[in-house]
Amino acid sequence: MTTGKESVALVRSEVRRRSQVLGTQVISQANAARLGIVSQVWADLEAKQVLVLGVLEKAFAGAPRLLELRQVTALGQDALLVPNDEVFDNLDLEGLSRVVGSEVVTEGGIRLGKVKDFEFNSVSGIITGLVLSNLGLTFVPGFILSTYLLSTDEIVSIGGDRLIVEDGAETRLTQLAKGILETLGLGKPPWEAAVTLNPALPSPIDSTAVEDEEDYDEEYGEEYEAEEEDIYAEEEPEPEPQPERPRRAEPAPAPEQPKWEQEYTTEDTPAQPASESPAPESPADVWEDKPNDPPT
Repeated sequence: MTTGKESVALVRSEVRRRSQVLGTQVISQANAARLGIVSQVWADLEAKQVLVLGVLEKAFAGAPRLLELRQVTALGQDALLVPNDEVFDNLDLEGLSRVVGSEVVTEGGIRLGKVKDFEFNSVSGIITGLVLSNLGLTFVPGFILSTYLLSTDEIVSIGGDRLIVEDGAETRLTQLAKGILETLGLGKPPWEAAVTLNPALPSPIDSTAVEDEEDYDEEYGEEYEAEEEDIYAEEEPEPEPQPERPRRAEPAPAPEQPKWEQEYTTEDTPAQPASESPAPESPADVWEDKPNDPPT
């Protein structure tokens, strides 16, 4: 990717972020002409180094012209200085990456988020840190979604748009900004959310452990049943004796009548005559009973 042009040294070396460089004006030191604005940054992820800047003559107009970082003489907050307008060249971007949007995953498969920004040395171009967020969207500010800084020393391998970092890298992240969603309890870091949604898989079953557990369960079950019976025996009160209901007094049997009284009573008791209907009165009897009629 060399062009044969001599590189120039920056007046001062400092760490800059991609987001700070984008939109910076490119000025020619030869005639102070404005050559455009920085629109893109390309880096070699294998070498962890920024190599090329893309410059547009006008914002959102046409394809960017390519400029090697080593041609920059000064990289300030408001302007980027180059020797002249001949620093642009047709460069091969094969093997280079924009870095932003790359997914970061640990060797154990824990997702840490996506690259939203990165820090690099303004002279050497060496990338020193990656700024991560849950979505990796550059236009979402940090006060909405939390951002974290990951050292590039954690990177183990690179494949396409995915970066593999060492296990436990999530514990070594530096939080740059706490988003309002996390403050309100509506969002969690990706690695914490993964633990909540994906519970750990059960470990392989050991037959010896299963047998020991069954024996323990059996012994414990017997002890528990015995203790339970003792507890219930202590808790259940003995039933109180119910008072006996008074029995009704039975009448005393009548005294037995002596035999001689029974015979005497039978002999002296006259027989009751059979009831006879009275004889009808004769007409003469009726006439005699009637009073005499008064004389006429």
